[in-house]
Amino acid sequence: MNVQNISAKWRKAARTHRCLLRHAGKALILALFMTQSVLAERTVGPVTNVATNQSYPGKVIWVDLVTNDVSQAASFYESVFGWDITLDPDGSFAEASYQGRPVAAIAAYEEDAPDDGARWLISISTTDVDATASAVRSNGGKILEGPVDLANRGRYVLATDAGGAMLMFLQASGGDPLDESPTPNNWLWAELWADDPAGAVRFYEAVIGYKSVTLRDSDGSDIMVMGRDGAARASVVKIPWEDVGPNWLPYLLVSDIKHTLESVEKNGGSVVLHAMKDTANTDVAIVADPTGGVFAIQQRQK
Repeated sequence: MNVQNISAKWRKAARTHRCLLRHAGKALILALFMTQSVLAERTVGPVTNVATNQSYPGKVIWVDLVTNDVSQAASFYESVFGWDITLDPDGSFAEASYQGRPVAAIAAYEEDAPDDGARWLISISTTDVDATASAVRSNGGKILEGPVDLANRGRYVLATDAGGAMLMFLQASGGDPLDESPTPNNWLWAELWADDPAGAVRFYEAVIGYKSVTLRDSDGSDIMVMGRDGAARASVVKIPWEDVGPNWLPYLLVSDIKHTLESVEKNGGSVVLHAMKDTANTDVAIVADPTGGVFAIQQRQK
């Protein structure tokens, strides 16, 4: 589990940088709300192209990028990570796959969206979206939209947790992607940055049934790892940068982090935090696409 965690050295260095994920405010929430409403009217692909009929509650099974420029974002991810992109004729929506497997969707903000930049939005698997929505409300979270059915994708609810981090809970049509060893250019992990990590863990334990393990870092700080049914699913850390709101940070696995960072900058993206070693001596960096979507990359262990 340690390979996905941010080291004390990395978190300390991060505090000296200006984060690209700031407090979004009501305007961004409204923009995401309206974008999801538009998605509900679309025909989209499932989270896996072969029905598994398997459910892994608590697993991060999908990610969406919401942005002001779908075409520019699509071009970036195609060039840097080799994703195959199917772009709608009007340029407002795209679906991405890698080696024949669905990997992400890219959707446009509404016209009156704020200038806060793009945002990656994770979806956590649940077997009962309506019950999950009720648990979100009961434990201090907020429902922004749903529960609602999205053709081919499944039934979802858009919410913020008790700390304000935005995410979706999804009951996927045809089942969840199988638990398999991650491969480069696919999603590896997700990490929650929270003002109150312990409070965040309590929320997800109540809402999604996680159990948690607290790991002590070398600087004495805590890293909390959440999972269920014997599988680790996500980590929670104290927000490492000033002026940053609670948010989920997805991780992409790469085979060569130095090459990837060069490609990110060559294709119009930016390096928010250059590669550093995590607790398992694995290289990790934070980057942003040209439209402002922030995510982490982690090099595969050799």
